[in-house]
Amino acid sequence: MDNEKLLKTFGLNIKIERLKAGLSQEKVAESLNFSSVYISNVEGGKHNVSLVNAEKFAKFYQKSLDYLLTEKA
Repeated sequence: MDNEKLLKTFGLNIKIERLKAGLSQEKVAESLNFSSVYISNVEGGKHNVSLVNAEKFAKFYQKSLDYLLTEKA
């Protein structure tokens, strides 16, 4: 998977998890101590997330990092 596809896949997966949890971008940003603009950019696949921040998302949504990086059908 190329870099752009990987970022979009991760972003889409965390957006799906956020929506399933019924949370706003602002609420997630507040919980993780990120800005809502950062959350928006990550969900849109426009920001290259550090490994540390990717792990924060995984823990927050109680999903494995592998799950969040895997393209769903």
